[in-house]
Amino acid sequence: MRGLNAEDVRGGFRVTTLLDRFGVEYSDRPQIRLSTCLLCGKQQRRPAFLIDRETGDCIHHSGPNASGAQCKSDIFGLTAALAGLDVRREFPRVLKLAAEIAGIAPDSDPAALARQRAAYQERIAASAQQAATERAAAEALVPALWRERERRHLRGERYLADRGLDPAGLRACGDVVRYRIDDGAPSVLLHDLETGAPINILTRQLDREPKVISLDIRQTLDRQDVRGSHSTVGTLGGRIGDLDTAGEGADIAIIVEGVADTLAALLAFDGCIVLGANGWHNMGAIAAAIAPRVVQARGWLLVGVHDDGPGKTGAANAMLAAIAAGLVLNESVDAIDVGAHKDLADAWRAGWRWTQPARLGPGGAT
Repeated sequence: MRGLNAEDVRGGFRVTTLLDRFGVEYSDRPQIRLSTCLLCGKQQRRPAFLIDRETGDCIHHSGPNASGAQCKSDIFGLTAALAGLDVRREFPRVLKLAAEIAGIAPDSDPAALARQRAAYQERIAASAQQAATERAAAEALVPALWRERERRHLRGERYLADRGLDPAGLRACGDVVRYRIDDGAPSVLLHDLETGAPINILTRQLDREPKVISLDIRQTLDRQDVRGSHSTVGTLGGRIGDLDTAGEGADIAIIVEGVADTLAALLAFDGCIVLGANGWHNMGAIAAAIAPRVVQARGWLLVGVHDDGPGKTGAANAMLAAIAAGLVLNESVDAIDVGAHKDLADAWRAGWRWTQPARLGPGGAT
């Protein structure tokens, strides 16, 4: 008798069967969206917990869990969470339960399982292709969606001014902020890490939750049966390719977290390349993308730190990625010191202004 195999279980697993087993209410779509995270239990007004119907991969798009990591898992983590098990310490029990839900036993016919695995791989490949096609179609519409936003809006500009973010100063930085037509909520573009193309729009809501939202591909494509999504990994404000490597332009890159800090950094670091991250968990990816260009330019990378657990983790990940690329801590890569302020935006509003630390070296890698 052969033992249970995780790949066999994946091949026969159905997410809907799991959700039905534990009485979870949902709408059966290619991407199942819930207002309650099944991993951490957090409840929200907006469906921010997404489950891929084919793979069971799931992610909570609204911040970290209790341990400071982003809430995401696969069918086994999802099964464990619903059953009250620890997927790491009790994986054999989790696998047994998942197999039971999938209708797989240790003595199941190997040939039947092989056919099931092959069919599963075909479904996954087709799903991935559909998602990629939908994402490309949606992201091609982002420039037009950006043009539909207002360049000026009394309520939105008043909100920014109240936060110490001078609207006139931001207009002088270029087309970096626009406003949602109905309520003036400030919006910024998200750029692809490789191409620099606009791929999403992040909006800082004024009196709604969640505070920051990105585009919903269902609205962009005007369809409900989509598998894809807009990418949320990229840079706010500037683009990776904006940093000059020929010694003639800007060679200082600034990585910060979130919409407000991105706008504050554009005001605070005139002449530098501001690369805002859509959440702390994306700071490392941005640093890994920009650091080789900083090394080549013999420039500097400065990293903003939010004064909370996730913010510190994101900044640490960014600096580790920069060091791995050849930058030197406290010489060519450094944290932005905002004193006792919780983040750059608060520091800027309070009158903080950046001065280059004497310990920074001549730039570049040594």
